[in-house]
Amino acid sequence: MFENIVGHEKQKEILSKNIENGNISHSYLFFGNSGIGKKKIAYEFAKKILNTDNLENNPDFKVISKREDKKDILVEQIRKEIIDDIYIVPATGTRKVYIIDDAQNLNIAAQNSLLKTLEEPPKYVVIILIATNISSFLSTILSRVNQIAFTGISSEELNHYINTNYNVNLNANILEFIEGSIGKAIDIIQNNVIEKLDNVDKLYSCIDSLNTIATMKVSNSVDFNNSELLEYLEFILYKNNKYNCIKIVENAKSRLKSNGNYDIIIDSMLLRLIDNIKEV
Repeated sequence: MFENIVGHEKQKEILSKNIENGNISHSYLFFGNSGIGKKKIAYEFAKKILNTDNLENNPDFKVISKREDKKDILVEQIRKEIIDDIYIVPATGTRKVYIIDDAQNLNIAAQNSLLKTLEEPPKYVVIILIATNISSFLSTILSRVNQIAFTGISSEELNHYINTNYNVNLNANILEFIEGSIGKAIDIIQNNVIEKLDNVDKLYSCIDSLNTIATMKVSNSVDFNNSELLEYLEFILYKNNKYNCIKIVENAKSRLKSNGNYDIIIDSMLLRLIDNIKEV
């Protein structure tokens, strides 16, 4: 069932046993960082539940997600796409599966609307919520779903997957930064961000060696308008125990968001970083 999915052995074992023992819960909550494979596992699980390889054309399978023009998943959407549909018996088999993607975006009214269904679901229904965290959920929702936590796969597994499928090796800092997320790794490769992250590594080396001239020279190859590069710099500083320096980067991020002068903000940030490390 999960043969082509890397990692998450414990989670795959739990779900496989649910299938084998006929002990499928009426509701699940898959939660963990984005891009680590929750949705892929949810889809494979749904295929097994519905006994099909073609979810796209299966009338007993539905995915609910936040609409592009909305901030949240609203109660009207839950009523229309789940509640109004859920008591219609399966069209092709014995089960119906609903996946709510990015379920942390369910607003309170939508959660309350979903709650009654979770309390008294039709016996043929399986609802899978996929979320990056559980902090936004009502306690009553959490008490009625089978929670399965997902963490990133190991750096070794991730690097092997990327090397095998993309013929690319990610350095140790990048592997740690993306926290075992295959999705993030693929985005970095496809968006040609690897070299940019490598340049941030070089920039940090110059800063840490207190070489102002080299720092300013290397900074020309780093466009910090890309917020991910500032986040990566913060990660490198944190990893190297330069905790006070993180406040300096946060201040630069705030000033950039306020449309301040880029060159002045970045040059000031770099000089302050060097001075801060020099004082330690």
